[in-house]
Amino acid sequence: MPYLLVRESFMSGCCLVDGLPLNEFRVLGEKCSASPDMRDEKNRRMEFSTNPVTILNSLENMGYKVVTSGSFVSSSSVSVSSEKFCQREFIWTLHRFSSEIECM
Repeated sequence: MPYLLVRESFMSGCCLVDGLPLNEFRVLGEKCSASPDMRDEKNRRMEFSTNPVTILNSLENMGYKVVTSGSFVSSSSVSVSSEKFCQREFIWTLHRFSSEIECM
């Protein structure tokens, strides 16, 4: 799959990478000098507690380029308990035109 999603959650402070090919999991960890907090090979998902800029720069070194980015906010209030749920994320979509990892 040539497209990836990188999500930064403002609430938890984590950065999630979705869609990375399995053979590139280790490469990303080495390039960003961080081990993932969560690794789900079935769904091709990794979670890091590092700055998203570090992840994006590492993915750029692997040949991926950002094609879209945006901020998303969702919230709902529960009137019975007067609790409020809010989710704020910044999401980047990345694409690599070649199937080969660039060696930089």
